[in-house]
Amino acid sequence: MPVFKAFFAIAKKRRNAALIYFGVYAMITLLLSALSQDSINENFKASQRSIAITDEDNTDASRALCDYLASIHQVTTPEPGDDTALLDAIYYRTLNYALVIPEGFEDRVLAGETKDLVSSLTIPGSSSQYVDNQITQYVQALQLYLAGGDTIAEAIDHTDHTISDLPKVSVTSFQMSDADTNSKVFYFFQYLPYIFLAILFAGMAPILVTLNSRDMKARTACSALPGRTRTLAMASGCLLYSLGIWLLFLLLGLVFYRKAMLQPYVGYAILNSLAFLFFTAALSLLISTFSPDDNVLNMLANIVGLSMSFLCGVFVPQSMLSGSVLAVGRFLPAYWYIRANNMLAGFGKEVFDLGFYWKCIGIQLLFAAAMFALTAVAAKQRRSTAT
Repeated sequence: MPVFKAFFAIAKKRRNAALIYFGVYAMITLLLSALSQDSINENFKASQRSIAITDEDNTDASRALCDYLASIHQVTTPEPGDDTALLDAIYYRTLNYALVIPEGFEDRVLAGETKDLVSSLTIPGSSSQYVDNQITQYVQALQLYLAGGDTIAEAIDHTDHTISDLPKVSVTSFQMSDADTNSKVFYFFQYLPYIFLAILFAGMAPILVTLNSRDMKARTACSALPGRTRTLAMASGCLLYSLGIWLLFLLLGLVFYRKAMLQPYVGYAILNSLAFLFFTAALSLLISTFSPDDNVLNMLANIVGLSMSFLCGVFVPQSMLSGSVLAVGRFLPAYWYIRANNMLAGFGKEVFDLGFYWKCIGIQLLFAAAMFALTAVAAKQRRSTAT
């Protein structure tokens, strides 16, 4: 099988491009697997800030506001006239927020004023809006009770009670058991369409271009090797190369998500990825028949991979894409790959339907068959042109 051996001899020389893509994807998978659900949930917890409060009013309303902020944040009282130390603390970020409650604060609250009740000093972009919103929330609640006829003491008591009774928010996952690992393994499958397109365009297509070059064809034609045998050897090389890439990524997933990868339902995701692999291999075969150079192949890999990924929901969830974008995406196989993966993972509003899953697989295989047919037509046309 000289053609078969030549296929993998060329593949060995062109392995660097495929290894680079695989290495980058492995690093991304490593970073994703290192994130636990607990660490993600930390982003949704209320955070404490370091606040310095100067109360120049020293009234019931101002003291109530200070007590409210102290119940949430780490509050300190700066020394009077020590503005330099305060500015230094903010500059070196040992203090996040400096609040000044000016004299007349309570009178203005009683009068129903809302603008410029307090002044603050902070570094721009250091989440000052977070504290500002809490102050506004407290003052507005206080003024609502005052407008209802409460005295200042009653309004403070009712406001404290209302704010303390605000509902507690918790992050809940509606996925199945071991949800953290399960969701990550489906994110692993989510981005395989892009990486398959990139690797087969950069790794396998140049091999086929070399084998289909005029010099290589002339050498083969001078030998006793039948044309059908040559075609079969090239097809076998493509199949083995593609399956090798696929198995390599499955091994990567098994390394990082061994427990989840061994679950029965992940088998559907594996089969889904295999169907898309067939399409990618067929598309690479079609492109290679036109004998583009490496620069053109890299350009096509970026254009096809990125456009299909953005239109079909690989990079952006399909639930966030507009109807017009999804209407275009339906004519691409990656759309049906993502639909199947979304159903398996429970992403968005997708509910698993076995019949629709097989429909997604079938559409991807039909795309692959169409690419193989176009490849045969293009190859025949080039042979007739050459003769």
